[in-house]
Formats: sequence, structure tokens, C-alpha cells
Amino acid sequence: MTQTPPAGWFPDPQDAAQWRYWDGAAWTEHRSPRTPTATDQLNKAGQDLADGLNRGITAVGGWLQQGTATHPTFASVAASCRDEGPRDPLSHPVDLVLRPADLPGLLPLFAASSTVALTPTGGTIEDTCRFVPNPWDPADPTGVAVLVGSVLVGRFPPSDAAAYCPPLARLASGHVLATGTVQVWAQGQGQVESARVTARIGELSAYS
Repeated sequence: MTQTPPAGWFPDPQDAAQWRYWDGAAWTEHRSPRTPTATDQLNKAGQDLADGLNRGITAVGGWLQQGTATHPTFASVAASCRDEGPRDPLSHPVDLVLRPADLPGLLPLFAASSTVALTPTGGTIEDTCRFVPNPWDPADPTGVAVLVGSVLVGRFPPSDAAAYCPPLARLASGHVLATGTVQVWAQGQGQVESARVTARIGELSAYS
């Protein structure tokens, strides 16, 4: 034999945000707003955390498919994100770190330019750029690369990378990249022999 609950106020089966009065036999039309309990708030916090983890796992999963078998690459993170507009003013200059192996990668920028040529005395290209964080690489957990299109033109030095990587990573977790401007100076003949690159990004507070 099924027992019915005694008369009283219970969570409304049609709207969990309200109490509804049960008269012992049927639901009445008497309702009252329900104040969230501590358990409700904990459950919501837990769900919010789970949603955030799921978004992060989904994002990293997509980057892993395009990156290596162990962690995302700058290229795979960039490929999975769209660019947002620059956050003016772009008042913070960053002198980028260029490794010797990065120099050949700058050549396509000059090859594609109709106004600036790579010469022994040097030439300067100015363009928009993308700031790509990759804290998911255990070998460089504060790494921030700077790309013009898909061309890597340098990396943030350690001090700037440590400051900017966390907020830029929060954006990238939502598949968005911060953007700015970059000035690329290089010299050489047939190949890039030396280069200097300065990027401009908004102040750190703009991304907090």
C-alpha cells in the first residue's frame, strides 16, 4: 500500500524555485518563493565547477587532436580560437624573444609584403598580431607566443609571460585570442639573418 505524505509545504514539482502546499491528498495552488538552502548553493557551485572543467577538457581535447599526443601546441591552440578586437589602448610594449630557429619563419612575412622587402640594411613590417598562451605545455607553463596570421614572430620574455599567461589562458579556454599590433624588423639577403620584434598589448588590467 502506497503512503501519501502528510499535508505541508514541499518543493513545487513544477518549479523548484518555489514551495507548494500539499494538502495530504493533492497539490493546491498555494505557492511561496523558496530561499536556496546551503545544500542548493553547494550543488550549484559544484555544477558550475563541473561545467568549467568540462569546457576546459573539451577545449584541451580539441587542441590535443591538432597538437601532439601529450599536450597542445601554440599552433593547435591558435587554430581552435577566434580573434577578438584589440583592447585599446595598446600601451604596453613587449620586446619579444626570438630563437635562432624562429628566424627562417619570418621570411614569409616579407615574401608576402608588396611594400617591404628583406634587404641587407633591414626592413620593417607592421601588422596586427595574436597572443597565444599555452599553459597546458608542462615544459613551458607560462608560455605566450605571438603570431601574425599563422606565422610565429616571437615569444613573450619570462616576466611578461608569467603576468599575461593566466588571463590570456582564460580567454583561450573560451576559444578567444587577444590581439594587438607588432613591429617586425629584419635584415638579410635571401634569408633572415637577424631580427627584432616588438609587440603592443593592452595593460594587464584590461584582461583581468
